[in-house]
Amino acid sequence: MKKTKRLLSTALASAVLFGIASFQVTNAAEVYVSKAKVKTLYKAPLQGVEGKEMVVKHFGLPAEFVGGKHMHPGPVFVYVLEGELTVELASETKTFKAGELYAEDINTAMVGKNLSATDDLEILVFQVGDVGKPMMLKVK
Repeated sequence: MKKTKRLLSTALASAVLFGIASFQVTNAAEVYVSKAKVKTLYKAPLQGVEGKEMVVKHFGLPAEFVGGKHMHPGPVFVYVLEGELTVELASETKTFKAGELYAEDINTAMVGKNLSATDDLEILVFQVGDVGKPMMLKVK
């Protein structure tokens, strides 16, 4: 449990540090809405970082779930709680197991999947972005 708390604390601290970097979302971008079960656990402005906010969400992805193609305009860190997360990028496919942390590439198209035929996937997502702007954008 202490190892998990330390890992989550490190992920949160890293997200805050990376959130200081500048990134933009174009007004023409379409917001991506996931069909997974999503619960926002935390959402607040980053103190000392003008115009940025931190969002932490819990995603529940059923067996054989395939998400839509999307990207993130800011830093995103994904911690796998249960199951295996498969991330399909243009150049490669990566798989992350329970207890692993994944730092997503900014502005990179991806598809998240739960390839298990029987087991659900649960992940925590830590995101930093501009206040009032979408943090997940649909990619065609």
